[in-house]
Amino acid sequence: MAILKHIPVKNRYYSSAVEYLTCQFDEYTNKPILNEKGRIMEREEYLIEGVNCEVDTFGAECIETNRFYGKNNAVKDVKAHHYIISFDPTDNITMDEALAFGKEWLSVFAPGHQAVIAAHPDGHHGSKNMHVHIVLNSVRKYAGKQETWHYKPCEWKQGCKHRSTGKMMHYAKKWVMRKCLIQGYEQVDLLTKKHRDDYWVEKRLMKSNAKDGVGTTSNKELIRNTIDKLIPAVKSFEQLVECLTNIYGWKIRVTDKAVTFTMPDMKRGIRGNKLGDGYGKAELTERIDVAIKERAAAEAKRIAEEKAREEARRIAEVKAKAEAEAREKARIKAERKAAAERAEQKRKEELSQKKRKLAFERNGIQYEYFMANSDSESWNPEYAEYLMAEKIADYDSKTLEELSIPILKKEEFERKQIEELQEEICKKAHELWKDTLNNIDGVVYPHKWEYLNYLEEIRYRKASALTLQQVKEPILSFWEFSEMMERESAMPAESVGNVRDVVVVEAAEEIEETIGTEKKLAEALEVQDISILESTVEEVAVIEPVVERTLTIEERAKEISTVIRNNYGRYDNVPVKVKVELFQFSIDDLEADMKLHSLVLKELNVKMYSSELYDDYMSVVDATDKKPVEEQNVNYYNNEKCWNRSR
Repeated sequence: MAILKHIPVKNRYYSSAVEYLTCQFDEYTNKPILNEKGRIMEREEYLIEGVNCEVDTFGAECIETNRFYGKNNAVKDVKAHHYIISFDPTDNITMDEALAFGKEWLSVFAPGHQAVIAAHPDGHHGSKNMHVHIVLNSVRKYAGKQETWHYKPCEWKQGCKHRSTGKMMHYAKKWVMRKCLIQGYEQVDLLTKKHRDDYWVEKRLMKSNAKDGVGTTSNKELIRNTIDKLIPAVKSFEQLVECLTNIYGWKIRVTDKAVTFTMPDMKRGIRGNKLGDGYGKAELTERIDVAIKERAAAEAKRIAEEKAREEARRIAEVKAKAEAEAREKARIKAERKAAAERAEQKRKEELSQKKRKLAFERNGIQYEYFMANSDSESWNPEYAEYLMAEKIADYDSKTLEELSIPILKKEEFERKQIEELQEEICKKAHELWKDTLNNIDGVVYPHKWEYLNYLEEIRYRKASALTLQQVKEPILSFWEFSEMMERESAMPAESVGNVRDVVVVEAAEEIEETIGTEKKLAEALEVQDISILESTVEEVAVIEPVVERTLTIEERAKEISTVIRNNYGRYDNVPVKVKVELFQFSIDDLEADMKLHSLVLKELNVKMYSSELYDDYMSVVDATDKKPVEEQNVNYYNNEKCWNRSR
């Protein structure tokens, strides 16, 4: 609900209006409220804004406008107009919205005027209702536009004074009512008076009866108040008449169209239609019916609201219970999930620690086996490759079963290697046996049956009684076997024995890597004809003491380590090219090269992992391979096979 009030102001001090809008004043004495220092106190809550002027200079600007147009010079002239729009305390409206409401009203009904608009949330008499103050200069600074409520051109022209006429107020109230209804605020009819016919009569009566300074209500007002009080409680017009008669002692005369009310102290009764709108017989009956319907609607609404509240309370309880159960389930689930995650994390950590321990132990064993194989005179390259493959770099990617598999010792690996090689040799010997049996004629080739016996011995020999060197010896073909047998049959017995001894010595020297003077003599020998073998053997026996002895691998390792220690101090300081010149690796004897490399590192007390040892060795080999072929001094044509020399 909003009401509109107008107050003309003849005070020539415009700043007083701004002071009233921004400071605290006593609502009864209208005096300013001062603080401890005697200064006027500012309002706790308010919003203020100037239109066509600044708030701080409102008074000076209004005086300047008045002087410019020559207005408001007399004391009796209206200097300003004060409009108040007050809202109902139940209206949900903020100060910003109220200020915007006042600015819009000013733009419609007083455009072009200098004005200050203030919104206050504290209404008088403790109502605490929101209201808007609009204080505008009576002289129009800018031209407005003609509206329906204007009578003369001075009401909208520039430099003329504002006129608050009845027509203008009628349209202003109508605008306020319409705006409030649109905004959803409570609103009453501001355009009609309920008892306008008897207004002055009742006012004079109340003044004449006001002996004690308070005043007394008129008879009509008493009748109206009593009827208004009973209408919401009765169920029919007859019950209203009965209540007024029995309870208050009134005399009521009811006709077909009218009703007359007479109180005990009245000489003459008053008809209902004289009391104002809504007090005739038909109007009272209609008001009672409306009140009954309103009561029924209110009761139905109350019951519905009660049921709705009960249902809402029940739904809220069910929802709260469900939410509590859901939260409890979620909490239990979260705790279980967190416990499971912690257990899984702990299990993973324990598993990782176990894997790390197993990998560390396994790599230690692998390194120990690799160094033992490197230091051994019978160095096994296949076993070294096997150990390199068994090194664990990423233990998390392995399973416990894989990490728990023991590493084979050299003897176990060689025994397994012997068994695999023997199985392959047996298959090959079986194929050669079948081929010889089916395709070789024993009459033409008398050594057929001896060759078959040779293959049978190879096939059925026990792997446990063989050495790795024996298993690695290739199987002779039939033609190689026949050639060997013919050479042996054509050679005298003593010479054959000597030659066999020489050949056996040479083979043993190659296997044990002590390639000495005998190897050079055997390579220097060029056996051209079997008939001069005896003389060749005698020459070897004569020349042997004269030939200079070749250094063994151990001696070469000591010599190389001494050179490195004297010239470079440490093995890491030796360039790769110098390593190539010192080691002088050959291409046909990989085993001897690896052994020499390991012995040199051992002499220099250099410890490396298996991977580092292999990488260092391969760097020297790669540098050796890059040398020109003529610099490597390798005879690819006189390097005979072991089986050819041993047979």
